[in-house]
Amino acid sequence: MCQHHEQGRRGSRLADGHAHTEDHDAWSRRHFLGTMGAAVAGTAFWMGRTPVQAYGQAPLLDALRRSNADRILVLVQLSGGNDGLNTVIPYEDDRYYQLRPSLAIAKGDALPLTDTLGLHPALDPLMPLYGDGHLALVQGVGYPNADLSHFRSSDIWLTASDADEVKTTGWAGRYFDTVYPGFQDDPPETPLAVQIGSASPLLLRGANAQMGMSIASLELFERIAAAGVLFDTENLPDTSYGAEMAFVRSVANDAYTYAGQVQDAASVGSNLATYANTQLAERLAVVAQLIRGNLGAQLYHVSISGFDTHANQPNMHTALLSELAEAVGTFYTDLATDGRDAEVLVMTFSEFGRRVQQNGSNGTDHGTAAPLFLFGSGVAGGVYGDHPSLTDLDGGGNLRHHTDFRAVYATVLQHWFGVEAAVVAELLGTAFDPLPFIANPTAAEPPPEVPQGLTLHQNYPNPFNPRTTISYTLAQPQAVRLRVYDTLGRAVQTLVDGPQAAGTYAFPFDAGHLPSGTYYYRLEAPAGTLTRSMVLLR
Repeated sequence: MCQHHEQGRRGSRLADGHAHTEDHDAWSRRHFLGTMGAAVAGTAFWMGRTPVQAYGQAPLLDALRRSNADRILVLVQLSGGNDGLNTVIPYEDDRYYQLRPSLAIAKGDALPLTDTLGLHPALDPLMPLYGDGHLALVQGVGYPNADLSHFRSSDIWLTASDADEVKTTGWAGRYFDTVYPGFQDDPPETPLAVQIGSASPLLLRGANAQMGMSIASLELFERIAAAGVLFDTENLPDTSYGAEMAFVRSVANDAYTYAGQVQDAASVGSNLATYANTQLAERLAVVAQLIRGNLGAQLYHVSISGFDTHANQPNMHTALLSELAEAVGTFYTDLATDGRDAEVLVMTFSEFGRRVQQNGSNGTDHGTAAPLFLFGSGVAGGVYGDHPSLTDLDGGGNLRHHTDFRAVYATVLQHWFGVEAAVVAELLGTAFDPLPFIANPTAAEPPPEVPQGLTLHQNYPNPFNPRTTISYTLAQPQAVRLRVYDTLGRAVQTLVDGPQAAGTYAFPFDAGHLPSGTYYYRLEAPAGTLTRSMVLLR
């Protein structure tokens, strides 16, 4: 696509601004991460007001290391609220045709899935995937007390929150945030996630940083792929205006930390199938190119808008589903050409479905439960869950959901990425039973044993500013050392270093001289080593 251009990488630099050698920094980080908890009792991270307790040895970090690093999730957001009833059609239900006299899809036009259900005819390009067992449909997906606002319901899906709970972090952002708690000071060499197009940044928002890279348009991607930067900072006039423009452009370039890596992946990767000239197809073509170029991201997020079909729905919905089916079908044809499809799972989602009854404008209004799709050679294809009843509706006349959308997230995290069930439950706020739509679930290894007779408690308060209390319990007398570290593994303060009797101890920690960020406190004793994190917010 373009000539390889080696973009200068960000040098490793400590917070005090003094440069260190790359080898020394790499050794320091490895040494710290390797010794920060041979048996960590638990690491707590605060997401808004909710403490997320991760059990085991830095479990999300370990889970990612132990999981199949080649596994990738591609999220396709159907923005506007997809009409699930005309997507997966209950063609044997007379009530469907009574409530939708001009919108219902005729039985003879539906693409048969089962004896009672069929797909919208525009989804015909997906039928080969269904026939090969690589397409799963989860019916009746939603959440209790559904909100019918586009913005609020989208936020609920992106944050994996309850309807009455407002979270400021995305579910994927929290996942990556806990995997890489020192992301701001020591980011990984490649992006964790990439959004392409006008997708919401909330999905990837962590507690302290945006955990992914957003490329707002295909034009922007092409610019990065060609030059490794957004803007030229050299060929500007030798004037004060030129100097100011160079500064502004350099700031914009610096904001795209992984522009060089994207350029490298784009120069190596290619498409092995011909995509249609539609927005979604072009975005998925970029995703396939970056996957084949081995960018290293584990999550991609793209979207297709227009599903808010209040009026004149038939033609509009047909065109949207056709674009979705053609783009996804080509995407898998592309990846399957050289076997890359085995590492990719595609999942669709929309903020809500539509009402059962059509409105007076030959359209449908905001509703509740709807189906979602999962595509891939790692999928156990089929239809999961019963079609929601068209007679037993909720108080607002909408479909009752029977599958919480977070159960789908839990399945992807646990069975696709191999994250431990207890960790997934803490990440999503409660436990959800996984669904069987992953053909060969990745088994999470059990966490290492926690040392006996040694307990390190979560500091309180957390987050804190600037003082907090760190406590621990010893079951028997022993020599202990309690130290606080920053994310680069540098010792900030030693609170205890010497023999102590059995009992519970509490020590104040004053961080008035430290900048905001994540810190670790580590308790070392003959019985073992325990580490927890804490967050200083000014």
